[in-house]
Amino acid sequence: MVYKDLQKAKKRYNDQREDLGEEFKTEVNKELAYIKAYPEHYQQKYKELRQSLVTRFPYAIFYLVEEEKKRIIIFGVLHTRRNPEIARKRIK
Repeated sequence: MVYKDLQKAKKRYNDQREDLGEEFKTEVNKELAYIKAYPEHYQQKYKELRQSLVTRFPYAIFYLVEEEKKRIIIFGVLHTRRNPEIARKRIK
């Protein structure tokens, strides 16, 4: 699902302006790197899900930190106008 979220957003931005999709991808990757380095930086916003905002673009990354398994699970990269419940439903 996350891959589809990213593909749709990247295509939408490329349709607006050539290479804007690549700029979006770069900003998302920067934020993912930050989440990897500091997974607990963002507070739990939607029950156990944390939300990180993407710089320059109105998108949020929804993720969960599994401390026992030492991993981060991304449940969505969604436009901030979309209902965050979409990401929460993906947990199940």
